[in-house]
Amino acid sequence: MTDTRTRPADTATEVPPFFGARISLYPMTDRYIAVIQDAIKGLHDTGLEIETDEVSTFIGGDRDRVFGELTRVFAAAARTGEHVVMTILLSHGCPGETYCESTGEIRVPSPPAAEGAKSGVAVSAQWSLYPLGSDGYMDVIYREIARTKTAGVFGKGAHFVSGLRGDLTDVIGAIRRSFDAACADAGHVVAHATLSANSPTGRSS
Repeated sequence: MTDTRTRPADTATEVPPFFGARISLYPMTDRYIAVIQDAIKGLHDTGLEIETDEVSTFIGGDRDRVFGELTRVFAAAARTGEHVVMTILLSHGCPGETYCESTGEIRVPSPPAAEGAKSGVAVSAQWSLYPLGSDGYMDVIYREIARTKTAGVFGKGAHFVSGLRGDLTDVIGAIRRSFDAACADAGHVVAHATLSANSPTGRSS
């Protein structure tokens, strides 16, 4: 006899790929505690999965909301006028997560919602993309670097990274579009970005 009771979604087609970001915020000021606390205020009220320890904060859940919070948190810190840096680690489809399956199936994320208005925060960033398990991973990486050039935020290439520069909304948006596009070629995609605003060294990559 077939069991027709409703069960939690636990198959690759029923559960969306696991997605999340891990961030660390570094204000270069002796009032760093206040800058961090003000920037992350309300994060636990977003309905997203939030886990904080002494090193970083994990933000998991809906992609649009996660990327929105990344932008909001960094913008809030940067608008203090202090030199601030934030590291971001993104992961899609990690097979090591509780409700991810290492099936090799590639599932493309839903298209992002329309980007918001310019943030007014000028940033320099360094960004790296890792389409894991893809035989043609370098083709994917080169394609996505070209996408950032088309978006007008590419600064220059450097060892292990691409330098990006522009309004925070544009830079985060370009990283998101390239990250999502890479998900069409690999079941597990990781990206790392470092954002900097108000740096005393000026236009550094």
